[in-house]
Amino acid sequence: MKPIDENHLLDIVDQNDIVIGQDTKENKFKKELISRNVVAFIKNSQNKYIIVKRSSKKKVFPNLFDLAACGHVLKGESPDKAILREIKEELGISCKVKLLEKKFNNRLINGKRIKYFTSIFLGKSDSKIKLNKELSNYILMSLDELLNLIKNKPELFSPFLIDELQEIKYLLKRNE
Repeated sequence: MKPIDENHLLDIVDQNDIVIGQDTKENKFKKELISRNVVAFIKNSQNKYIIVKRSSKKKVFPNLFDLAACGHVLKGESPDKAILREIKEELGISCKVKLLEKKFNNRLINGKRIKYFTSIFLGKSDSKIKLNKELSNYILMSLDELLNLIKNKPELFSPFLIDELQEIKYLLKRNE
């Protein structure tokens, strides 16, 4: 599977997460539209989380560590299907996932307002990882190791990972 490009259509939603139209990923950013995205924390049977390093070619947060998988929800796609597609595309694995939380994100990045309804999932897998070209490396670490490293070296991590982790770390601890 190849990653989605700037011309794939996304569902554009309103402040209540109701679909009001479709547009391209490129226009979503240019026009500061609201869309949906998905993220996944994935751990193995030893409770070690997959933390990936973004490629140097990524437009946003290159060379920073990030969530195991993340991406846009395509036109007509459910968040559940989108996260399974992203996990397969980015990590080369399949796994079951559980929705932990859905929230609205609104942040300023590179002078543009980025707005998403984000579905946050937890997955479990001991499968062999095969990264795609969007990612350059990965590490496995416990939740406590990850929280400690973020505390001591936050510059190594994407702000998205830091934000999502701070908001749901209690849910991850409950699922250990």
